[in-house]
Amino acid sequence: MRSRHVGLLLAMLLIVPALSGCVSATKSVRNENATIQKYSDVYLIAPKEDPRNVVPKVVEQFKAMGLNVKVVDGSKPLEGAQGTGFLITDAGHILTCAHVLGDETTATAWLSGVRYEADVLSKDKDRDVALLKVRGNAAPGTRGLSFRSDKHYGIGADVFTIGFPLSSVLGNSARFTKGSISSTSGLKDDPKQLQISAEIQPGNSGGPLLDKDGVVVGVIQQTLNPLNTLARTGGALPQNVNFAIKADVALDFLNLQHQDVFRTLSYDQARSFEEVQKSVAKIRSGIQPPDQEQKAKLVARLQYASRWDIWYRFDYFVISLYDFDSHEPLLAAGQGRDNLVSSEEVVIKDTFTEIRKALGKN
Repeated sequence: MRSRHVGLLLAMLLIVPALSGCVSATKSVRNENATIQKYSDVYLIAPKEDPRNVVPKVVEQFKAMGLNVKVVDGSKPLEGAQGTGFLITDAGHILTCAHVLGDETTATAWLSGVRYEADVLSKDKDRDVALLKVRGNAAPGTRGLSFRSDKHYGIGADVFTIGFPLSSVLGNSARFTKGSISSTSGLKDDPKQLQISAEIQPGNSGGPLLDKDGVVVGVIQQTLNPLNTLARTGGALPQNVNFAIKADVALDFLNLQHQDVFRTLSYDQARSFEEVQKSVAKIRSGIQPPDQEQKAKLVARLQYASRWDIWYRFDYFVISLYDFDSHEPLLAAGQGRDNLVSSEEVVIKDTFTEIRKALGKN
């Protein structure tokens, strides 16, 4: 994650404190560097408890803006999450990360721009790997990528990845990055991971980590969350600390659960990165309608606390908006402190006035 983006996120951390100092009933704080798209859908993350039955009122406000609304459980991955995968057989078996799929049993894959529906054959959440099979056959000429047969991972070795980061912003072309192996162990010395310097973004998860010959040495998994690290360390801001699952971990998963597939894998076959690109797929969890891919989606998180004193009013009421694909914070709007002359209805109405302005929904 680039330092500019981290800075924006840090700025957004100040939203709720800023709202807390407001004298007016409602206020909004917008990420001025974020790209506001024409959104058609919103995933509403409701609070764990809704004693004042506020969620239906918020849903109606979003619907009045012409948005399709789905209330979701914030503790579970959102359906339609986007990641990357790669063919491991010529028959259309795709390897990706389990967390990309969440609880879905199906997926949608795009290979060289061609859309395929796929079934999840199995997932291993501990290893964070999953195997998909496209329905029918993959496009002619697409080939399963080759794995490296040895388990040697040398510090400093050049590594490469091809994937689909931030596809709603960057587009649907695969992106290539180069880095090196920083460590042969991962978070808390996890032996199943490699630490790498190749830059990754949301959407890269599940893509192949390749050596200089285009042979798979790992599966892109995650980046170190700068904000969490900042909070834990009291000021240290990590730069470009990323992790991949070692290839032998994925191979163990395939050997244990899919021996028929495991027996067809190829090893140590060098390929150009141009060839590799044809075997790398953009993945979305669940079956996505053909036109759904073009629709930009929002994530909205609702937080509130209310009290009774002559009438019901909020101690605080905040709706935070994020772009679904880029995870970029867009806006926080609401009331951050108790206001004696306000009411729940007024705050909800005024908050959505701010949201409409920001999204161009007036």
